[in-house]
Amino acid sequence: MKRMLTLLVSITLILIASRDASPADKPGKLSSLPIGIPSRSATVMPVFVARERGFFREEGFDAEIILMKAAQTVQALLGGSVKFGAATGTAVSAAVNGAEVRVVLAVADRPTFDLIAQPNITSVQQLRGKKIGISAIGSLVEILGRRILQAHGVRPEEVTFLGMGPSHVTYQALKAGVIEATLLQIPLNFVAQDEGYRSIASAGDTFRTVQGGLVARKNEIVEQPALVTKGVRAVLRAIRLIRNDRKYAIEFIKGPFLEIEGDRARFAERVYDAIRPSFPESGTVDEQVQREMIADAAQRIKPAQPVTTERVFDFSFARQVGETLR
Repeated sequence: MKRMLTLLVSITLILIASRDASPADKPGKLSSLPIGIPSRSATVMPVFVARERGFFREEGFDAEIILMKAAQTVQALLGGSVKFGAATGTAVSAAVNGAEVRVVLAVADRPTFDLIAQPNITSVQQLRGKKIGISAIGSLVEILGRRILQAHGVRPEEVTFLGMGPSHVTYQALKAGVIEATLLQIPLNFVAQDEGYRSIASAGDTFRTVQGGLVARKNEIVEQPALVTKGVRAVLRAIRLIRNDRKYAIEFIKGPFLEIEGDRARFAERVYDAIRPSFPESGTVDEQVQREMIADAAQRIKPAQPVTTERVFDFSFARQVGETLR
């Protein structure tokens, strides 16, 4: 009897140990989905919403949102450390330079950055010979800065671009007097203006571009199209929720996820009303915008061969998902 009891206890312990040691075999277990983001800005808001509303979870993912420099999101993608990146401008430059990444979803179809300068600077022309802080060389922010300068008759070579990191870092550099101007996006541009700094140009008035979204490796697109589809679907659902539910979106903006200095309640409605028109319901941009983004990157990178839109963008997932969400 004692021997039988010992045997039963042993079997029970083995079953418990095997159950605990093999969680991957449990039905319904979520797969890790690391996503690299360059900032906690309004254009990354749909990624946070998708996680907090359970859209990633419904697709079978446990989404881990990782803050990193824009250039690092591409490196992390290529190295397999993350499954998606959100630094679309940097990704376009990397793809034009030969990196095997593709922009698969657009969160915003126009930039939400203002060129913010010291209070004594009243025009873009006054930036000649001055320093402009940006996130990284080759990033969307640098492209925006160059386009703004050119639109106001200033050659980019007449200023010095300094890669310094996320917007809140460049804003601190502006406040410390290290730089004369920087590009700040919603809502930090509002904060800066309320604190006495001057908006001398709006990137949204200069041109359209993809800002925020999802970037994937070509290998992921080819070998794991279901993963890409699920990721795109989760974030596209979040984009549509933000567009269609003003009350929910404003309350979310007041929460802890976005980088908003000062009184969140004071800025929330202002932020929402500014970003909503730039969020395309389709999660895509037209081919003209794609070509312009490639041309901007190619002007600096000078690729040996012309770069096609298919080499940089793949909105087939967004279009397919968009049809099913109607």
